[in-house]
This record gives sequence, C-alpha cells and structure tokens, in this order.
Amino acid sequence: MLPYFELRVIALPGGIQLAVFGTLVAIGVFTGVWFAEQRARAVGLPAPTLYAAIGWALAPGFALAHLVALLPHAGHPGNLSAGNLLQFWNGMSSFGGLAGALLGLWVRFRREPRVLLTLAEVLAPALVVGWVFGRLGCTLVHDHVGRLSSFPLAIQFPGGARHDLGLYELLYTLLVMLPAVIMLVRRPRAPGALIAWLALLYAPARFLGDFLRNSDLPGADVRYAGLTFAQYCCIALAGVGSFFAARVRRAGPRR
Repeated sequence: MLPYFELRVIALPGGIQLAVFGTLVAIGVFTGVWFAEQRARAVGLPAPTLYAAIGWALAPGFALAHLVALLPHAGHPGNLSAGNLLQFWNGMSSFGGLAGALLGLWVRFRREPRVLLTLAEVLAPALVVGWVFGRLGCTLVHDHVGRLSSFPLAIQFPGGARHDLGLYELLYTLLVMLPAVIMLVRRPRAPGALIAWLALLYAPARFLGDFLRNSDLPGADVRYAGLTFAQYCCIALAGVGSFFAARVRRAGPRR
C-alpha cells in the first residue's frame, strides 16, 4: 500500500499561502486553453470563435460544478450561504462542470450546429489535457476518499488503508485518456469520432470506479437507487458516445 501524503497549501515568503488544488486547477485551465489553441489552428477554427467558446464554457462550467457539488448537502447549515456559493474551489463536481460548459456552448452556438460540433472536438481533448492537473490536485488533497481496502495502490490513511479515487483517475488519465488524445488528433477524423472515442473510454471507467467510493465517512456521496450522481451521468455520457459512434459508422470513410 502507498504511504499517506497530503499537500493542501504551499507557504510562500511574506506569509502568503497558495492553495494547491486551486492552483493546479488554474494551471489545468491555462494548459487546456493552450492545447485548444493548437487544435483550433489545425482545424481552421478562427481564434475569436475559440476564445468566445472558452468564455461561454468556463463561466457556467465553474458555477454549475460548484452548485452541483453543494446541492446534495444543501440541508447542512451554511452550505448554501452566499460566502460558500462564491468559493467555487471549495467543492466541485466534474460532471456539473461538464454540464455547465455544454450549456454555455449551446446557448451561444445553438444556431451554428457545425461550429458547435467543431468546438466540441477542439475542446474535448483540451479538457483531457487540463484534467491531468485537476486530478493531480484531487490526489494531493484527497478529495475522493474511497472504501477501506488492502489493494496495493490504496493509501494508508490515518484511519486505515482506503482507495483514493483521485489517484486512480489521475493514473487512468495519464495511461489511457492522454495517449488516446495524442493518437486521435494526429490525423483528421470523421466529425464526432473524437467525441465518441473519449466519451466511451471515460464513461465505463468512471462508472465502475464510483463503486469504490466510501459510504461510511462524513460527506459521503449520496446514492440514488444505489448509484451516485456521477454514475447516472456516466450512463448519459456513454449514450452520447454511442450516438456519435453510430453516426460516424453510418457516414463511412468520408471526412
């Protein structure tokens, strides 16, 4: 089993404290934007369109990511206070963020479906690149503590060895999702193919991984008919991936 290590704050000269998770999320955003810029140039997407899309995706994405993380615990005193609502870094739902980003993009580009699909295929791999830093942050602060376990990659927490879902997803992103992005963007593909691949690679892994989440610690994920909110989102994401896979197959080899 792996030794317990936690890093939440980095102390800087002058009494300044740097929040590790928030800093890594910011690095992930900037890295993802940089990657999206490279992809936009490769597919001929105008820079103003890309930057507009990033703005329309990030603002509602962060807002909904925080809100969805808070809602299951809305009954706790002060959980939906104005101060807590504004601290978007203090609790984030990845699927809430994805839903918010998609909503923002749809509102802005709903009358331009071809542009919307192109943007989705530019931003999806950029999300995977930025995801590495976000999940590194989750790993360092242990945001996703799982069940008690004797698995070799379990973390030796003070109260006993447990799965760490942040660590597992970081490893999956580095070993599977990121190499898939590198291979997929190397040559042009049929519209929707990239979305299909990434959705169908991520959804099953995340769905199965959520069965390892703890149910005995304070703040444990709420289950609905035995499944977490994220698992229902995984089912929807797999449906999206299957839809685009079928569409690409019907279209044949045309680009």
